[in-house]
Amino acid sequence: MSVRRPGGQPEQSIATRDLYVIGGVRPGYYARPVSDQHIGVRRRPARIRLGRVLPIVAGLAVVAWALTLGEPPRAPLAASSPISVVPTWTAPTVDIPGVLADGATYAPRLYLTPDTSVGVATGADGTVRVILARASGSFTELRRLPAGENPQVNGFAVDGDTLVWMESTTRNGAPATTLWRTTWSVDTPPVRVTTDTGEPTFIGFATDVVIHNGTVTWISLDPQGSGGMQVRSVPVGGGPVTVRPLDGEYRLSAPPWVVTATAGPGQPITLLNLDTNQRIDVSVEPTDVAVCDPVWCRLTVINDQGLVAIDVMQPDGTGRRRIAGPEATPTIGDVALLDRYVPLSVDRSAGVGLSIVDLTTGKTQLVAARATNVAGRGGIVWWSTGAGPELIWHSLDLARLP
Repeated sequence: MSVRRPGGQPEQSIATRDLYVIGGVRPGYYARPVSDQHIGVRRRPARIRLGRVLPIVAGLAVVAWALTLGEPPRAPLAASSPISVVPTWTAPTVDIPGVLADGATYAPRLYLTPDTSVGVATGADGTVRVILARASGSFTELRRLPAGENPQVNGFAVDGDTLVWMESTTRNGAPATTLWRTTWSVDTPPVRVTTDTGEPTFIGFATDVVIHNGTVTWISLDPQGSGGMQVRSVPVGGGPVTVRPLDGEYRLSAPPWVVTATAGPGQPITLLNLDTNQRIDVSVEPTDVAVCDPVWCRLTVINDQGLVAIDVMQPDGTGRRRIAGPEATPTIGDVALLDRYVPLSVDRSAGVGLSIVDLTTGKTQLVAARATNVAGRGGIVWWSTGAGPELIWHSLDLARLP
C-alpha cells in the first residue's frame, strides 16, 4: 500500500509488524486502500504509512522506547472464540471481475449497495477512470483522467443517491484537488462542486470525506504550516467553502466528531465534538496503539517481542476485552463496521484468511480461507482472490452474517 501527497509520488511503505503501529497515517498524505499496481499480489497482513518527515524521528523514538517495555500487568481479558479452519458462514458473496474488457484493473473503493460499487480502474498506460461496477457485470465510466496529470482519486462518500469523490492531479508542476458529485443511481454526468479544497488528507478511513445534512466535509492541512488542521465544508450543490481551524492533527469521525490521529504506542486519543466542543480524552497503556471513534476504541497491544493481541474498549475506558491474538491483524483503518464488526486478516498455514469479530455477540467467524486486499465501508466488507486476468472481487453484506 503506497502513500502519496495529492499529485505526488509514492513514499516508502513500512510493514506494520516492523513498527507495530497500526491504524492510521500521518496527516498530509493519503493511503490508497489498494495499491492498483499490486492488486492480486499477496500483501503482508497490514501496513503503516508515515507522513511528514519531521515527526518521523520523534515517532521512531517513541516506538523504540515502547518496544523496550514488557507487557504491562492488567486484569485477565476474555479470550476470543476459536477460529475454525473451514469458513463458518453460509451467506453468499457478490462477485465482480477485477479486470475490465480493455485490460484495465478495477479496485472497489465504496459499495453503494450490496450489488453496486464505485471504484478506480487503472489502465496499462496509467489512465485512471472512476467506474460504477454492478454485479451484472456492467461497468459505467463516470470520469477519465489522463496519465500525464499523475491522477489520484480518493475520498469517496455517499448519501442516498448522492456520490462524491475528490480528484488530485498535477499540471505544470502544481498539484490541485477538486471535489466532484453525481447522482449514481441514474448515472448522471458528474459535476465539479468546488476547487477550494485546500490540501486535503486522505488516510484510508471511511470518514476521509463525509456527507451530512446536505454538506460535504473533509480535513485539510493548515496552509500556514502550523501543524494544525482545517475542517472544510461545502454544500452538496456547491457554494462557498467554510473553514474551521483545529489546533492539532485530527481526522474526521462520525459527525459531528473529530479524533486525533494515531501517534504511536501509549499516546492518548482525544475526541472532539464540533457542535458542542465536548472533549473525550482516552487514556491507554504504554504498549497500546489506539484507534478510536465515539463508540469503540481498538487497541493493538505490543511488547518487546512484537504484536501481542488486539483489544477493544469503550472510549471511557470501560468494557475492555480481547478479540484476537498475535495471529490476527486489523484490515481496515476504522475501528469497526456498523459499530459492531471488526474484520481481521488471520495468518494460517494455508495462507491469509479473513475473519470477522462480532462485538455484539463476541463470536468470531471465518469468512474466507484466503483473502487479499481486504477493505470495508458501511455494512459491506470486500476482498480479492486471484491475480492478473483471474482477479475477482468478493463482497459480503454483513447483514447476512448468521
